[in-house]
Amino acid sequence: MPPLPIVLVVEDEPIILLAACEMVESAGFITREAANATRALRILVENPQIAILFTDIDMPGPIDGLALAFEAQARWPMIGIIITSGRRPLARHELPAGAIFLEKPYLEGALTEALANVLS
Repeated sequence: MPPLPIVLVVEDEPIILLAACEMVESAGFITREAANATRALRILVENPQIAILFTDIDMPGPIDGLALAFEAQARWPMIGIIITSGRRPLARHELPAGAIFLEKPYLEGALTEALANVLS
């Protein structure tokens, strides 16, 4: 049996981070978590087997989730990317190639579908 894919969930709001991780795990994935993009980059460097980056856009620190997504795609071209925000919907041309935008608040079914889509 192949190992379960790992999803790095990046969210600065603790309650939302917990809920997102629970949704991702109930969809059959392993989670790693980060509260900001700087920490997320460190986790990606230390864990090259991460299959999907699921990140909020608005976060504290020197880089936001959108910049994180572009950096992750440049350094790990095979990573799947899901970007979320409740403040700023993004058009396809604003996203990294192949990334999915998921508007907050998202439902578990929509997240599960996005996870499946970025893996395929």
